[in-house]
Amino acid sequence: MDLPTPLRTENKPVMDLPMLDQGAEIFKTLHYLSNLIQSLKNPLGTRTNPARICRDLHSCEQKLNDGTYWIDPNLGCMSDTIEVTCNFTGGGQTCLKPVTVSKPTVSVGRVQMNFLHLLSSEAVQHVIIHCLDVSIWRSAEDQPVEQGSVKFKAWSGEVFEVGGELEPEVLEDSCWIKDGRWHQTHFVFHSLDPTLLPVVDIYNLPKASPGSHYHLEVSPVCFL
Repeated sequence: MDLPTPLRTENKPVMDLPMLDQGAEIFKTLHYLSNLIQSLKNPLGTRTNPARICRDLHSCEQKLNDGTYWIDPNLGCMSDTIEVTCNFTGGGQTCLKPVTVSKPTVSVGRVQMNFLHLLSSEAVQHVIIHCLDVSIWRSAEDQPVEQGSVKFKAWSGEVFEVGGELEPEVLEDSCWIKDGRWHQTHFVFHSLDPTLLPVVDIYNLPKASPGSHYHLEVSPVCFL
């Protein structure tokens, strides 16, 4: 039985509304995916459009200046993006600053750090111990390094120590000089296994005593 013409006219727009809503949602989704793909192809290194690592920015745009940028190694939500220093003159190094220069601690979660390790092929970090009348590495210029000298815990849990499988490079060691002046022992950790860095703890630091002092200077850890 045919319905009256006015009733058919009133029902037709109502039947079309769900289809119109569905089409609008699909358009929104496609627009979001298009913007996401574009941001992945052309990251800006901003908080809202981070790169995976600094090397990606270096590959996309050769004219960027060294400085502060934002990265997201796991390309997850923006809440865990990381503020870093990009060293483009060093080939696109991604450098993480310690929370404080006097302590080997970085404010990066394990998930993001694991992805950063996977995306990198090498890492480097410097630790300088400034000293006043206290030995850090050797007790005298002509003496070998003692087993009880400082040790450094790697991110992976391994230990950098004298005579061990992992031993830090020492650029300078003048802390054995006790002349009432400040000296320093400069350690370098450079590894083709990025999972070793950053250094997360230091053992066997000298005990405080009257007239002797020391303080740490922990550099950023840089990945390439």
